[in-house]
Amino acid sequence: LRTRQRAPEVKRAKGLHGGVGRAVDGQRQREGKRVRVVWPLDRCLNSPWLMSSTVSEGTAKRDLEDSKKKNTFSENQPCLKRNHNSVAAQEHDDNDEHLVGLAAKRTKTLGGMGQESNAENSSSPGRNGAPGEGEEGEVRHLHPEATRTLDVALGLPLSGARYKCTELVRVMEQALYSLGYPEVAQKLEKSSGVNLHSERVQRLQEGCLSGQWEQVIALIDGERDHLFGAVEEDHDGGEEATTEERVQKAKFLVLEQKYLERLSSGDVGTALACLREEITPLGINTGRLHELASLMRCRSWQDLVESRAFGDQPSSSSDPVSEAAAALVANGSSAREKPRDAKGAVSPQVSRQQLLRKLQEVIPSSVMLPENRLESLLGQAVAHQVSHCMYYNKTDTTFSLLSDYACGPEQIPSVTSQILDGHSDEVWHVQFSSSGRMLASASADGTCIIWERAPGGEANGSSGGSRSPSSRKFRIRHELAGHKKPIAFVCWSPNEEYLLTCGNDHVLNAWCVETGKVHHRYEKHLDSVTSCAWLPDSKRFVSGSIDKHIYMWHLDGRLVRHWKGSRINDLAISRNGKWMVSTSNEKKFHLFNLAMDTETVVYEQESIISLCLSKHSDLLLVNLQNQKIHLWDLNEFFESCGSPEALPIEPIRRYRGQHEKQGRYVIRSCFGGSTETFVVSGSEDSQVYIWHQQKGELLKVLSGHSGTVNAVTWNPTDPYTFASASDDHSIRIWGTQETV
Repeated sequence: LRTRQRAPEVKRAKGLHGGVGRAVDGQRQREGKRVRVVWPLDRCLNSPWLMSSTVSEGTAKRDLEDSKKKNTFSENQPCLKRNHNSVAAQEHDDNDEHLVGLAAKRTKTLGGMGQESNAENSSSPGRNGAPGEGEEGEVRHLHPEATRTLDVALGLPLSGARYKCTELVRVMEQALYSLGYPEVAQKLEKSSGVNLHSERVQRLQEGCLSGQWEQVIALIDGERDHLFGAVEEDHDGGEEATTEERVQKAKFLVLEQKYLERLSSGDVGTALACLREEITPLGINTGRLHELASLMRCRSWQDLVESRAFGDQPSSSSDPVSEAAAALVANGSSAREKPRDAKGAVSPQVSRQQLLRKLQEVIPSSVMLPENRLESLLGQAVAHQVSHCMYYNKTDTTFSLLSDYACGPEQIPSVTSQILDGHSDEVWHVQFSSSGRMLASASADGTCIIWERAPGGEANGSSGGSRSPSSRKFRIRHELAGHKKPIAFVCWSPNEEYLLTCGNDHVLNAWCVETGKVHHRYEKHLDSVTSCAWLPDSKRFVSGSIDKHIYMWHLDGRLVRHWKGSRINDLAISRNGKWMVSTSNEKKFHLFNLAMDTETVVYEQESIISLCLSKHSDLLLVNLQNQKIHLWDLNEFFESCGSPEALPIEPIRRYRGQHEKQGRYVIRSCFGGSTETFVVSGSEDSQVYIWHQQKGELLKVLSGHSGTVNAVTWNPTDPYTFASASDDHSIRIWGTQETV
């Protein structure tokens, strides 16, 4: 909309409203006037030229307001008001029509652009209905509010960020197809002139899903420049893959699927010919080639599945941000495109869909749109919002797309909802069962109490119907008296059928939760038993003692394994049962590989008094004697089966805020929240501290106890409830203001 120098000759172009505009004539040009064109406000804001340009709406409005205030049409002459000067007004009208004509000539609608591009560039790589790798298309700026939010959140200058309109249309078309609106998607393709995929990609997809492997290979060879011509960097930031490398990888994937299907149908001869004459000459992925050869004994699809011919099924992520993204994507089309057979195994048709996903890794995204792209983008947006919420503690994985996710400190349980005073002495340990329905407490009075949450209709004497779990009170189910001295530790079996108790009388007891009776008594240790932990099968467990021995027991009383080392303060077993972590009074903790019978030592700054593994066993909390808490990341070490290169050398997070002094008692901490967003710990100053797990910021300090808070435990199924045990002989149940 700025000042423009016009050519002396008269130009004509069809205007946006069907009229014919005329440029400034030669006479005006010879007079040396530079005309500033001012469009009417309504016409300017509704112009496709403005809407498709990189000029923001706010900038256009400001320019118009400035021009109205100045009320001038010539920068070289005195101000001439439009209603008092017909010449200036005519100049404005002429140039207005001329710019309208130029706008119509310079910019096209998406429909015109797509149709004309298809006609002119049908032979170029990546074309034939869908935009190719080299096409720019119409480009727009991100909305100012969106870029301003990203600038603040990420600290990046994104005010100039842009996107291609054709890509947005393709993403919308894919979403419409996946949501079950093919007619609407087809109408969008027709009206915009932008197809979701080119005719070549459609033939590739149809051939893979129908099992026409010869046609697919011929298409890959014949259209390699169109399907694989775009060179992109690998996802890991490695070297660029050439077109030939992409072609070879794609052919290997297709022929691998052909080989497996021929093998499962019993056609061993054809399968063997495919392996020898088609796959082997490619000369790539030798390791996988040997694996395919070893599958020759399989004679059915079930045999292939049991032989893991298609690999292991992906496991869920422990990252709360990734879980938020996955939850949103699961509500999209991906959740409806994974049918299984009666036994839950992958069916042949689903394996062909997986083949298309693998091909997407070698075909540029500009040619073949990644699966569920819109859901993926939405999931990333939600995950980004969740990652910036300090108090995220959501149980419902449904997120609104109409507004940004936000939460406040009310999500953290910080109000005492119940005080359990069944013990007559200090309470040293407390732990929820895996279902969160029961709570076990160990006391210096030599007893253990199993508390059970009241059913829905018996909530705190309420006259109404059932209430939320957080609002229901705990009551005594069993009072277990089987130790002669204080009980130091309790541990629930994963199936909740048994409860272990151990203490200063050198004995472990396994209690039947149903009857409240001792199932078995284990007497082997020569000193106080400080800790115990179950293996996932609920039949074996380990115990550690001050006598420097660790024993692995079977539920029936048999001694399975034995380790001897230093005085054991605490120990834990990983979720998969492959690793054991133990600590002593020394400044280190030990990592035992139970499968390979190896031991690795990790050193700390201070003596460790207790530890806690996360739900997915990838993070480890250690409480130091100086009342500091450190967080260690063990995921890479466990995934590498104990590789020395993956051994962590320092904690990834340090939590402070307590009075840092030499501790006299054993203080235990734990993870908390719906996705273990928080770290909660007791202290010797009678308070409960809650930090944000990833950021390390102190969020809450809760008062209420009158003695040292020895242990805390977060309900694994109700993120709005946790319990704390104290020397004041009580257990406090904490909830949110709403539930209380």
